[in-house]
Amino acid sequence: MALLHQMLPAVIVALLVATAVCAVGLGWPGRGATAVLVPCASGLGYICGHFMATGWTGFPPLDTTNWLPYFALAAAVLGVIHERFSAPAWVRLLAFALFSAGAMALLLMPKLQREWTIGQALVWVACLAAATVVLGVMCDGLCRYSPTPVAAPLFLLIPCAGAAVALMLSGSMLLGQLAAVLAAAIFGSVIPALRHMAVGKGVAPVFATLLATLMVSGCFFAELPVASALLLAAAPALALVRTGKLSVRWAVAVRAGLVAAVVAAALITAFLASPPLEY
Repeated sequence: MALLHQMLPAVIVALLVATAVCAVGLGWPGRGATAVLVPCASGLGYICGHFMATGWTGFPPLDTTNWLPYFALAAAVLGVIHERFSAPAWVRLLAFALFSAGAMALLLMPKLQREWTIGQALVWVACLAAATVVLGVMCDGLCRYSPTPVAAPLFLLIPCAGAAVALMLSGSMLLGQLAAVLAAAIFGSVIPALRHMAVGKGVAPVFATLLATLMVSGCFFAELPVASALLLAAAPALALVRTGKLSVRWAVAVRAGLVAAVVAAALITAFLASPPLEY
């Protein structure tokens, strides 16, 4: 119960803020409101939930994990730009890749300053930025080709919830709480889907950036197994599998089941590697 009392306020704040932002566009005609509001809702919801969990940390933050709300803000801006302005795919990918590289460099600054050579730092940052871009492309595909409007948020929500449990199993209650905040922010952005309006691809930069940085934080600053992090990051890809001639409901159920199965494998891996309980 004490854990719930500690976690719930930040999660509820993220949910309410994301819901309120999306609710602003309920009376707006057309899809334009959804395109702008969904990335803003998920980003602002996470930012408010994060600061509710950690308190105001100042700028620049001393703890690199507290860069995440600033990453969320920048990713929300990228999401709005991605939705509202047409640009060649390679331009969007390059912009997101550069942003991801900068985010990873800031997140891993202690490693860059104290442990890694310049060559090691460049390799780590490049590889992690590339992985974040791949995650963003997967999320973009989910939002574009979702069988129903509500399916895309569901497919993104399952890995977020799994990440929260995996990070707590790995010894970091704070990172687990922040993953739960991300899940709440994504869930709060479902309102447009309830009106049979697609959530839109603008949420992809927010989801990919925050899930990737949480997974990297878990691996480098907690005890999250690399296998668990990879499984959680790869889980959304299972929602892109073809389901043949199944009905829409069965197609959503099968894809959600596949995503959940991969998340369950990540949780089992995290549980088996978790530090023993001390009495």
